Amino acid sequence: MSAGEEPIELADALERVLGSLGAPPADLLSTVFHRWEEVVGADVARHCRPVAVEGDRLVVAASDSTWASEVRWLSDRVLARVNELSSTDRLRLLTVRVAPVTE
Repeated sequence: MSAGEEPIELADALERVLGSLGAPPADLLSTVFHRWEEVVGADVARHCRPVAVEGDRLVVAASDSTWASEVRWLSDRVLARVNELSSTDRLRLLTVRVAPVTE
């Protein structure tokens, strides 16, 4: 920091660094990974979990093909809820993979 510059908040600095690396905003990641049950509900959360945010795509793992179909069917609502809770319009697509869901 040069003379006369105001210090910036650590959160703002982190957001700038993440943005320069092409990473999603911290509030989006927090919503996806820490508020997942709030986003999808307890039943879906027991059988499906987020695994990645890749650009404008949310990648979800489902315990079996039935739950994968359920999340695909709910994809518009899931994306809208994540975007609403994180105050962003970043996520546009949802991909579901069948994989064991571990706690």
